[in-house]
Amino acid sequence: MNITDVSYKVDSIVDDLFISADKDRIEQVFSEHDINDPGEKIQLLRKCMRVIDTSNTGEDLSPADEYEDEVAIFVEGSWRFLI
Repeated sequence: MNITDVSYKVDSIVDDLFISADKDRIEQVFSEHDINDPGEKIQLLRKCMRVIDTSNTGEDLSPADEYEDEVAIFVEGSWRFLI
């Protein structure tokens, strides 16, 4: 897969995420694209929300806990008003 293919794939995933309104649909998008790593999921959610980092707790979270936080922020949806 070349860089253009990767870019199209990422854009496709972000487009699918953008229209996702709940955690089940988000998980379905990641499953359809065979994305299992919490770090990759976090990066894609942040890309969709157009942010670098949404956490400012100052505490270290496990990747799974950080992912759950990102999903909660994503589903809450106020980020949509900023783009």
